Amino acid sequence: MKHQLSAKPCPPREPRGTPRGVRSMLLWAVSLGAVAIPVCAQVEQAPAPPAGVVFQTPQAASGLQASNLLNPNVSVIGWFQGEAGRRHLDPGAELPPALDLKEAELGFQSIVDPYARADFFISVNREGVDLEEGYLTWFHLPQDLAIKVGKFRADFGKFNRTHPPESAFADRPLVHERFFGDEGLSGAGADLSWQVPNPWVVVTLNGQALNTPTAADSPAFDRARRRDVLYVGHASAYYDLTDSVNATLGGSYAHGAAGQDFDAVSGSSRTLTTQLGGVDLTFRWKNPRRAVYRSALWQTEAVWGKREAPGGSSVGSVGMFSHLEYQFARRWRAGARYDYTQLPADRSRHEQAGLAYLTFSPSEFSLISLQGRQARRFDGIKETLGFLKVTFNIGPHGSHPF
Repeated sequence: MKHQLSAKPCPPREPRGTPRGVRSMLLWAVSLGAVAIPVCAQVEQAPAPPAGVVFQTPQAASGLQASNLLNPNVSVIGWFQGEAGRRHLDPGAELPPALDLKEAELGFQSIVDPYARADFFISVNREGVDLEEGYLTWFHLPQDLAIKVGKFRADFGKFNRTHPPESAFADRPLVHERFFGDEGLSGAGADLSWQVPNPWVVVTLNGQALNTPTAADSPAFDRARRRDVLYVGHASAYYDLTDSVNATLGGSYAHGAAGQDFDAVSGSSRTLTTQLGGVDLTFRWKNPRRAVYRSALWQTEAVWGKREAPGGSSVGSVGMFSHLEYQFARRWRAGARYDYTQLPADRSRHEQAGLAYLTFSPSEFSLISLQGRQARRFDGIKETLGFLKVTFNIGPHGSHPF
């Protein structure tokens, strides 16, 4: 008897030895693995950084910060100046060019350790490279004392401590030019300062001992021997009169060599001396509510001196300048200055001058100033000059004495 095959398909047979529940779990595991593998691959394969970009590890970043802490603050001040007019020249002086980059001042300033700071200022000009100042200052000494050693500007008055590119003027006041020279009174030595503790006024006392300059550098003095020392003292008092007005009053004294006097009969010689006294007064007004738009400054300095002359005589001389500046807009200032001085070695000859200027400051890092000066020199020659002064600075240049 023949059997006929049915057209109905037979159900699939399950694998032997594989229970239905186990098979379901395997299918779920395979499905989850198929989804998880691409996701993990995307997480692990982070995109490559753009070309030229380097990501620093925390260790590298901390090393870079430590390196910056060890490097000094570096700054540069550029001083460009144009000049037009008729200039009076002393014997042997050179006529300056009409357009000149008068100076580039490089500053290097840094904390040496928790007790001291170092400051160096290097001047680069047409005459070469010169160390304008370089000194080390120790703070936190007992009794609020501070000591400075190196080469620095003498603390005589207020204007002498200002570097030429950073003053408001394209020139120097006549009294400073005739007594202290074109670069001001400075030298290598030591300075001891003390801030007198009191609850009313900020009082600061300074005593300095410096190498005496030659007459070519500072006409009021003249080093006669190697051991000649210039002694300078300065006392200042600062006081807030109101919230908007403050005043600074200072007094200065200097004593140093002024050449030698030779006795032809006995063949002996003695060192001549110069004594200088000075007073400086500064008033500042700045409304705290409109401090960036309006301010005013009035500064006056006077110098008188007594210089020994050969034969036992002496010569007295005086000089002064007064400067007024008014800020009438956020970026604009106008000012004027009056000068009068006698020559340190001849009080019968004197000079006087007036200067006016208008200054525009695009920012706190640059200024453009138009200035005009008219002077009458000791020989009666009238001098009229016009200046264009442009200064600009880069880097963190430290502040100068207030």
